[in-house]
Amino acid sequence: MKKIISVLFLLGLFSGCYYDNFEELSPTPPVRNDTTTNVNSCDTTNPTLYSDVNVILSANCGINNSCHGASNTSGYNLSNYAGVKSVGQTGQLYGAIAQTQAYIAMPQGGGKLSACNIAKVKRWIDNGYAQ
Repeated sequence: MKKIISVLFLLGLFSGCYYDNFEELSPTPPVRNDTTTNVNSCDTTNPTLYSDVNVILSANCGINNSCHGASNTSGYNLSNYAGVKSVGQTGQLYGAIAQTQAYIAMPQGGGKLSACNIAKVKRWIDNGYAQ
């Protein structure tokens, strides 16, 4: 009787994953907010402040107004390299745009940045804040 139970158990164990779907086991990366491009097609090769990060900040973070400009009300000047670098070094820039729990989610009142834009900023930080 023990042999029959052991054989049935082994058969069940080996056949348990036969019908698993690869797509369910390996989901695709998150899709951008506009649902047109996923992160894998996002070019995060050597982003710089002036060619990549400033474009993202200008479009989403109020560097041309009172929020994060030169005469800001937030305490964070994202209108120049020194200001963006200092916020990047403290972890606040990435934490805010990735909307992690310890930081105030940015942009306030707007949707979360696309996964591609977040990845570009993260790579810029990880690569050492290239101008």
